[in-house]
Amino acid sequence: MAKKQKKGWTAAGAARAAREHRTTTAEFLRRAPIARIDRAQRLVDAFELHRSHVGGHEEAAALMLITGLGYPETWQPEHWYEIGETVIDDEAVDLAKADLYILSPQMVDVITAAASSLTEDDLTLLRADDLPCRTGVLVLPRPLLVKTPNGNISDDRAFLWRGPIPMSIPDPATGAFVSKPAVKISTYYDRNGPVEADSFREFAAQARAEGTPLPPLMLDGIQCYPFEFVPSSAQLRNLDAWADNARQSGTAQRRWEEEHGYQENVVLGDYVSGDEIDDPDGRFMLRFLYAFWRLCDQSIAQISEAEVNHSARVTAARVQAPPEVRVVELRSARSASSDADDGESLDRWNHRWVVRMHKVRQWYPSEQRHKVIYRGPYVKGPADKPLIGGEIVRSVTR
Repeated sequence: MAKKQKKGWTAAGAARAAREHRTTTAEFLRRAPIARIDRAQRLVDAFELHRSHVGGHEEAAALMLITGLGYPETWQPEHWYEIGETVIDDEAVDLAKADLYILSPQMVDVITAAASSLTEDDLTLLRADDLPCRTGVLVLPRPLLVKTPNGNISDDRAFLWRGPIPMSIPDPATGAFVSKPAVKISTYYDRNGPVEADSFREFAAQARAEGTPLPPLMLDGIQCYPFEFVPSSAQLRNLDAWADNARQSGTAQRRWEEEHGYQENVVLGDYVSGDEIDDPDGRFMLRFLYAFWRLCDQSIAQISEAEVNHSARVTAARVQAPPEVRVVELRSARSASSDADDGESLDRWNHRWVVRMHKVRQWYPSEQRHKVIYRGPYVKGPADKPLIGGEIVRSVTR
């Protein structure tokens, strides 16, 4: 029997899938008790990591956890389930009301490349007006394999943001908490992604038995980042120390899992160790979204609206979500004739190639601020010649 060919990406198909993924996931968060129990357990794990980082100081660890989720330092919940329930309830509301964006596969490669170029100084330029909307969710055409600070592999499939929100952070000079405008970001991993774990299979079986099977998108980490935040040298050292502590904790956890017969970090498919995106400080989600937001503001990205038919409206109405989907694609490359402005004849080339994308910090006098600007990528060479791989942007087939 002939092997069935996998269908290629289309904007209409991706928009339809993204609507269904968002709706099914929001429904699960709203009504599944197991979602709250799972979040409470994850919060306990995060608290233990914070507590080991601050030398066993429970109050400091709790403050790190609560304020890092975007809640005020004055909140004093009675138990972990209360925190988990609040987090899940807020997440369901935000996910349902968010503006929905999808990316073409080519655009994913461009954004990944752009994100890898962002430095600590670049992140200090992030402002609320960089966000294309107050609340948005970005669904990817495929999961991105990301190596987290604890050494595990995550298959990230969607990112939800909302901002500006008030975030309580300690003042380096006084230690007192002050409120700063921030962006809150949630990462969702792919239920059907390539990362396989014994504990996840047990969790999925339990969800089915309870009548609430797992949705396509599974809530993972939640973090907040202040706008225009310039960390002190002490804060940067603290971030490095936290990441180092996470790596040690992850190593110890994997050793325990192996000794007890659990396989928690198996990646299926064509994965080869080293193919994943390294995220040593736990801020890949911020870098990826910041690169996405900046590219949306430039001519590199082309944004269009997917068709909204009756089926799309019915799907969105299940959770009172907007049915519109914004499709973000790589804008058509410059024509070969437009490359002649560098005085070089293209006749002698027998292929096309992707010109390296590079980043600059552009000064805007009217706004009295710098912005991150990306120049390129574009395809150079005769239009009728085959395309070969570029230096940074992979799989750009234009």
